[in-house]
Amino acid sequence: MTDTIPGIIVGTLLVLFGAGLIHLHRTSWFHRQLDADLSDDDLTFFAKQFRRRMQTSSLLMLIGFLIVIGDSPYMPWKSNPALFAVYWGGILLIAFWIILSAIGDMSASRIRSATMISRIRDQQRMLEKQIMDLRQKNQQTADKKSSSEQEQ
Repeated sequence: MTDTIPGIIVGTLLVLFGAGLIHLHRTSWFHRQLDADLSDDDLTFFAKQFRRRMQTSSLLMLIGFLIVIGDSPYMPWKSNPALFAVYWGGILLIAFWIILSAIGDMSASRIRSATMISRIRDQQRMLEKQIMDLRQKNQQTADKKSSSEQEQ
């Protein structure tokens, strides 16, 4: 029985961690849906992000449950080692899928951030050009005034 305590602790922590993440994702998604300032593209991105993150968090909870079950003394690991290998191999595959999903989520967020920064820089360049044009017009107006005052 004492051999199962670490598995129960780790499994329970994973389940609680996954449940906490699910709560955070749901709260974040709820607030983003109410944000009137978001464009359709932003809302689509956040919907996909929500789906990816919910899947990852749910799989973390599943791994937690599977660790607790797999570490149970009632599992027939000694009489059937092939089942042991398949069971824990499946858990490793789920863990690998979680890692791939996390990498995909990071990549999608990074691409979106780069796109948004590029748009902001384009707007900044456009505004700087407008400022330069206005300064030139003001300078030309000031020059005309000063030259007309000198003529008088």
